[in-house]
Amino acid sequence: MEVRNVSKSFAGAKGFRDVLSGIHFSVEEGDFVSIVGSMGAGKSTFMNILSGLVKADSGTVTIGGKAVTGIHPRASVVFQNYSLLPWFSALENVRLAVDAAYPDWPRKKQIEQATRFLETVGLSGALHKRPSQLSGGMRQRVAIARAFATDPEILLLDEPFSALDALTRATLQQELIDLCSRAGRAVTVIMITNNLDEALLLSDRIVPMTRPPRASLGTPIEVRLPKPRSASLLMHDPHAVRIRAEVVERLAEFVHTKKPAAPVVPIKTATVAEERAS
Repeated sequence: MEVRNVSKSFAGAKGFRDVLSGIHFSVEEGDFVSIVGSMGAGKSTFMNILSGLVKADSGTVTIGGKAVTGIHPRASVVFQNYSLLPWFSALENVRLAVDAAYPDWPRKKQIEQATRFLETVGLSGALHKRPSQLSGGMRQRVAIARAFATDPEILLLDEPFSALDALTRATLQQELIDLCSRAGRAVTVIMITNNLDEALLLSDRIVPMTRPPRASLGTPIEVRLPKPRSASLLMHDPHAVRIRAEVVERLAEFVHTKKPAAPVVPIKTATVAEERAS
């Protein structure tokens, strides 16, 4: 994935506000990259641009040299807000994603695939419940099962484990590790997280995002630790401690560095004469 000079602004009551500015970013096939930053910096906006759900105002995003114009057929996205279809059961929400990825599979095989991943996230007793009957953490587990069940080549994860309890989070982190390490498959993962321990556990690189407005990405920090990793190892490994300190220091620098406020560009309202002329 290649991102070149991407910028994005949104219209508000007082005009246009710059959110992202001049972002350059690249990910090699099979990389696991985590993006960390302050709340409201624009991380989710950036993820939506990468996924093809939101169009950048300027710049380019390519996957395998081809411009991103929508969700990649072999990509899965896990959103912060679950994005489940409320009129379908958990099982059917996941099966629909499997059907989109493998339309030639018979329905029975699709159901088996969906069931297996829902069981993996601990929802064997909630297969036929609708999202309104599930807690927030359970809905997030359905969303994660949906992403994993398609056997994606690209995973885009927006705070995927933030709503989960510690035990379920650890289980799904391990499932993500297993998914990325299966023989013969190179899964490329870009994850937004505010959990540095999680980033250290999973990532090949950690990329800090500058503070808003007009946020961009800082220099990537390499995580040169052998895999698989464990939380206990990261607590005592000197290199892990140094990486954690470097990430925190980099983010602190962004907070204390003076940055000019993004200009608010007034939204032009056409006059009656202009409307008639058009």
